[in-house]
Amino acid sequence: MNSNYAAGGEIEAWCTKCKLELGHTIVAMVDNVPKRVKCNTCNGQHNYRAQQAEKRVAKSKTSPRRARTKQATYEEYLSRLTDGTPGNAKKYMMNGSFEKDELIDHPQFGIGIVLSVIHVNKMEILFKDGPRLLGQNL
Repeated sequence: MNSNYAAGGEIEAWCTKCKLELGHTIVAMVDNVPKRVKCNTCNGQHNYRAQQAEKRVAKSKTSPRRARTKQATYEEYLSRLTDGTPGNAKKYMMNGSFEKDELIDHPQFGIGIVLSVIHVNKMEILFKDGPRLLGQNL
């Protein structure tokens, strides 16, 4: 890195908005190193990044409740479906009201089971491809 940088000067940097390495104007310096820059293309301001950050594997930040629902596997889905008849599934409508363990027929996700009613207008449903949060009583 060139040590002749100064606030107001030009520098090549990774733009977090454009997702490209572009020309930037230095906005702030800390210990003779660019700290904040402004993209000359999109005018977005962000911390200086010399190049694109490597993709990192994100650690799971799930709550215990979400961890429990992720364990609701396809086998559980199948066993719950066999207890109830899919033909008796209630059509999903956002203004409908649903209860725990009720079978639901969603037009996009298919047949699902209400795992829990989180709030009067929010419920968690287990579908074949996994649990989803959907609205109710809206």
